[in-house]
Amino acid sequence: MNGLREIWNVAIYARVSTDKKDQQESIPVQVQSLKKWILEKSKNDKGSVYNLIEIYKDQGFSGSNFQRDSFIRMKEDIEKGKVNMILTRDLSRFARNYVVAGYYIEDYFKVNNVRFISVLDNVDTLEEVNDIVPFKNILNEMYIKDCSRRTRDGLKQRMIRGSSIASKPPYGYKIVDDFEGNIKTKKLVPSNDETTEVVKLIYDLYLQGWGFGRIATYLNKKNILPPSAKLNNFPKAKFGRWSNNTIQSILMNPKYGGIMVQGQYKRVSYKLKKIVKVSKEEWIYGGEFKGIISKDKFYEVQKEIKRRSKGYRYKGNAKHIFSTVLKCNECDGSMSYNKKYKGYKCSNSQRGGGRCTSHSIKEDYLKGILIEDLKKIVQHEVNKDELYEEAKNIVSKKNSCKKEFKQIETELKKLDIQFENIYVDRVNGVINDRNFENITKGIQQKQNSLLRRKEELLKLEQRQDNKDNLYKIYKNKIDKILSLQEVDRYMVESLIDKIIVHEDKMTRKKSIEICYKFHR
Repeated sequence: MNGLREIWNVAIYARVSTDKKDQQESIPVQVQSLKKWILEKSKNDKGSVYNLIEIYKDQGFSGSNFQRDSFIRMKEDIEKGKVNMILTRDLSRFARNYVVAGYYIEDYFKVNNVRFISVLDNVDTLEEVNDIVPFKNILNEMYIKDCSRRTRDGLKQRMIRGSSIASKPPYGYKIVDDFEGNIKTKKLVPSNDETTEVVKLIYDLYLQGWGFGRIATYLNKKNILPPSAKLNNFPKAKFGRWSNNTIQSILMNPKYGGIMVQGQYKRVSYKLKKIVKVSKEEWIYGGEFKGIISKDKFYEVQKEIKRRSKGYRYKGNAKHIFSTVLKCNECDGSMSYNKKYKGYKCSNSQRGGGRCTSHSIKEDYLKGILIEDLKKIVQHEVNKDELYEEAKNIVSKKNSCKKEFKQIETELKKLDIQFENIYVDRVNGVINDRNFENITKGIQQKQNSLLRRKEELLKLEQRQDNKDNLYKIYKNKIDKILSLQEVDRYMVESLIDKIIVHEDKMTRKKSIEICYKFHR
């Protein structure tokens, strides 16, 4: 062999963005594959020696955050001359902020005589042709969206093969890991304990003619713990007792009949946390399994639920006039419409378990009181001049918000330009590493502060819009209310926040407390 062999003191860099177990396991996979690469490279590159000096691992750090413990330690070792080659699986493991990543790859490593290799991207800074690196860095900015898509696809595949994606099993089940080769499936299996027997009892009692509330009351009297006490995954069971909602959810869950149905909800966007319900056609069916009850019994219960609901369903799709605004004074629960009674009853009193006494109030009685009360307010309490002045103040506040919003947008654009100029100055050697990092950190802090204020202004403007719309509606209805003989749902939603129904325990006499939106 002619000449001296070049010695590369190699540092492996691996990173995952969360502390979750499945992500933690990906670090050893990254390290193992890179060790294998070093071994193969040592065999094929006879002109060099590759010594693995250190392995740097960052766990629970985003790729856009460069204040990572091991990353900082790696920089210190580079500047001490301990390592002269950085090896990573791909650019996304190293960084996801393309501006700062470009600085390290195209400038920092070169200044410190460090060779950088990204194995899967075929990037080696020792080679002359690496024009693709800046483009790769830009593409890494799309990581969140791409990762969201891949996560969604992965979850869909798991659901299709019948693997449970829930963190906790439904009441009466346990989750068992099943392996077919390297593929793990989380299967639902009856837990064969008290909870399994309770599920069977619920289905049997319902087919015997019992209702949701009666079943809930029975289980509470027997001191049987509800799902919320065991799994805490039934948010509606906030009382820590069985309720008709809990019973209904168990009776209508296909999993109890051995039918794996998932994907009933989805996120609106990878950028937002908002969850929406999807149509039945989009649900994902992952086959059948051994359920707590038979599939035939499950379908029999669904038919019975549908049959019974027909007798109580309100004609048409519109809500009743006072739905969602009526509250029971005793338990603070909502009051729902009862067709037979032609009025409203406390929902908690109908859920069983002794949650509340049987409060009720007729709809016609409510209408009469509301009409008279509104007429009095308009005739004796409403000052039209004050109302119009308030409307003017809202418009003034909205204009102020818009002005500040534009100023923030302008300032953010200036900071973006400043960031780019600083980067160019660093590449050209105008400023050193320390100053570059301090300046960029300051810029990012200003950007974050402005973005927070921008979000506050958006919320403030939304509140002003809501108030503005409310005053417009109120103003238009003033004259109508004076001659009003009837109220409708639109009027109730526009003017009323809530109506609290009181009932004297001795005389059963009712009284109501109306809370208007314009009196807040």
